[in-house]
Amino acid sequence: MELKCVVAIVRLDVVEALERKLGAIHIHGVTVTKVRGFGVHPNYFADDWTTEHIKIEIFAQAENVDALVKTIMDVAHVGAGGDGVVAVIPAEKFFRIRSQAEAIP
Repeated sequence: MELKCVVAIVRLDVVEALERKLGAIHIHGVTVTKVRGFGVHPNYFADDWTTEHIKIEIFAQAENVDALVKTIMDVAHVGAGGDGVVAVIPAEKFFRIRSQAEAIP
């Protein structure tokens, strides 16, 4: 079974709605981190070019990734700069530390 890691950088204001939507499609293992950065169009007029965003990381089976990405894109999209990005990365192996065994999320 193929495993992927979906990484999304989204605006702070979409996190609650996104968490609810992910629960509705039975995604329960999510890592959420506050991050700072800038993308294609940094604000050169500000003292600090970076803005706060949320980074979401989800390990999922490959057959669930398209629905997962679509959900993130639908919830996070407002059509403005700063909406965010989504990347899908192959995950070679996945281990549970508690059982010290390879596992499937």
